[in-house]
Amino acid sequence: MFSDFLALEATCPAELRDFREWHKGAPHFGFWAIEVTNPACLNKVEACQKHLSDKLHAGYARQPHITLALAGLLSEKQVHQNLVLRQVDQLEKRSFRAFPLQLSGCNSFAICPYIQVHDPLGNLASIRECLGSAANVDNQRVYTPHVTLGFYNEAYRPADIVGSISELSSHDIDFTVHEIVFAQYETRDVQGPYQVLHRVKLG
Repeated sequence: MFSDFLALEATCPAELRDFREWHKGAPHFGFWAIEVTNPACLNKVEACQKHLSDKLHAGYARQPHITLALAGLLSEKQVHQNLVLRQVDQLEKRSFRAFPLQLSGCNSFAICPYIQVHDPLGNLASIRECLGSAANVDNQRVYTPHVTLGFYNEAYRPADIVGSISELSSHDIDFTVHEIVFAQYETRDVQGPYQVLHRVKLG
């Protein structure tokens, strides 16, 4: 479960600054996601964040969500607006129905711990394929559905992180996805909240 993470030398502490060399003045970054709003899921996310709080930067304000596909920097607003509307149209034509997901145990990437998401019916791959085809992008690369818990504030030994994670309760929570959203966050704030621009209801 933790083999890839334990192979790292250390976690990567996140820099909390305005990465101008990355966004080059673009004010927002866009992405497709599933919002996590189920009360039981939110309680689990909050409990995990609290347990790991001494290892995470304070002030992480991005709402719990599962990223589906990245739209990138929204510098050319009209171009991206046309693309997003095309993706919305494709999603509606495919008539995706509401589907189940499962919030599971914790794991970690180099820069952040996360809660794993299981997709028993394989719907996420179909939705990502739909979004990618509308954008002429291949979304079928390695994909790990997850809910980010925050960013590491220092370089830690992976074994120490795994030890802390193992102390957490690992009960799974089933929930149903009823809509997909397109959202954006301000590029100057790597921990800031996102704003939803489009909602696509599932049948």
